Amino acid sequence: MFKYIFFIFSFFVVLSSCSVENVAENEQANDEAEIQNYITQNKLVNMLKTADGMYYSIKPSGVTKKAVTSDLVTLNYKLYLLDGTLIDSTNSVNKQFKSIVYEVSSSVFNPIIKLMKEGDKGTFLLPSSLAYGASSFGNVPAYSVLRAEVEVISIRTETEQITDMKTLYGFTNPETTSSGMVFQKLTESTSTTETTIGTAKTVTVRYLGRLGYGAVKLDASTNRLVFDSKFGEGEFTFITGTSQVIKGFEEAVLKLKLNEKAKIILPSSLAYGANGNTTIPGYSPLYFEIEVVFVR
Repeated sequence: MFKYIFFIFSFFVVLSSCSVENVAENEQANDEAEIQNYITQNKLVNMLKTADGMYYSIKPSGVTKKAVTSDLVTLNYKLYLLDGTLIDSTNSVNKQFKSIVYEVSSSVFNPIIKLMKEGDKGTFLLPSSLAYGASSFGNVPAYSVLRAEVEVISIRTETEQITDMKTLYGFTNPETTSSGMVFQKLTESTSTTETTIGTAKTVTVRYLGRLGYGAVKLDASTNRLVFDSKFGEGEFTFITGTSQVIKGFEEAVLKLKLNEKAKIILPSSLAYGANGNTTIPGYSPLYFEIEVVFVR
């Protein structure tokens, strides 16, 4: 009896597997036909094809710098459906570009970046398997082939990003600690008896946190889209020496006294590391402004 039940179950598993494979094969064939038709109708020439079905043509910049995993790649782009519907774009006039931590952030641009060097421009026709697949997204139907016009504005290593952030956030003669933290005190304590904060202290800190690049966000107060690099702001309390905050943040707090302020840049190794969190991609250096408002 159990043999027959197992046979029937196995039969339906095989049928289900074959069905999924057939759908994938059909969509792959549909995408290929759609792309070929688009190339012909729009008289696109010198289009190359990757092994995973993407067609592309790149105008090289002559620069040899290519992105490797964890580099920050900044793009200017326009993304369309093949019927010409604009899905998304950056705004080069306002210098509102798209920045991606390559192969760390999930993005339809990863297979595109793989083919490009800094300064390159290109046209890319992405089969649905490299775009949003069976999922619909905004005004993008499921199984949509996409056209992307892309320019690589810059490719920056983490070390280069930290150098850029020193300029962006106005550091002047900062201290770089042995751990790699960039530290500059903004206000000094006026107390002659106050000492720096030690371990096992309850500390309340006011802070502002930013990335080295901005993203388009909705400003809740004005209900308008704004370009902002801020990922966090507020006040919180923690106990030093208990690993309640990221390593670099505590290192900075321990260099301060009550009512002192500082600005810091943390390499990713002192922040959220290779994995990041729901807000911050892996391998991201972070900028903070911090003020100690309470110590006990």
